[in-house]
Amino acid sequence: MKTTLFLSVSIDGLIADKEGIPLFPDGAWEDWCSLVNDANNVIAGRSSYEQLKNDDMASVLHPTHKIVLSSREIELGDSSWQHAKSPLEALEMLKNKGVEEAIIGGGRAVAHSFMREHLVDYIVIDLQPVAFGVGTPVFGDTIDIPRLKLLNFHPLNDDALRLRYQVLRDGT
Repeated sequence: MKTTLFLSVSIDGLIADKEGIPLFPDGAWEDWCSLVNDANNVIAGRSSYEQLKNDDMASVLHPTHKIVLSSREIELGDSSWQHAKSPLEALEMLKNKGVEEAIIGGGRAVAHSFMREHLVDYIVIDLQPVAFGVGTPVFGDTIDIPRLKLLNFHPLNDDALRLRYQVLRDGT
């Protein structure tokens, strides 16, 4: 199974402002939801899950397989989300369902944990036309910086770009 990490990033490398609120370029949220829905899965962190619980934005996000990644116990109620305590557990859950591409799409801790464990094959970055100055960095703690190969890019609108990278491993 291949894994794709999606990030919406400001030009100064932040995924959210100082209040923890992300900014999506016009059309980027709907486009991202379409990609997630087509892949029929998403792995998100606890904070992203909490933001989506009662949000109008969640109304366009409806993959069959939705996983909240959190090392702590989390009350999911009778939602359609499942809980995984580790990136490997989340990937195993999707693999057992026959998923071919796991979509990693929510939060610094989730991005950091998948990158730290070298479990990301592709990174898609929606580059936002904004600088937050202060906010949430993409990965937080130090990670082994992977080598990346730019596969393609295209405009999302007049001001924002989507960049797609392959994570290179030894021998690739």
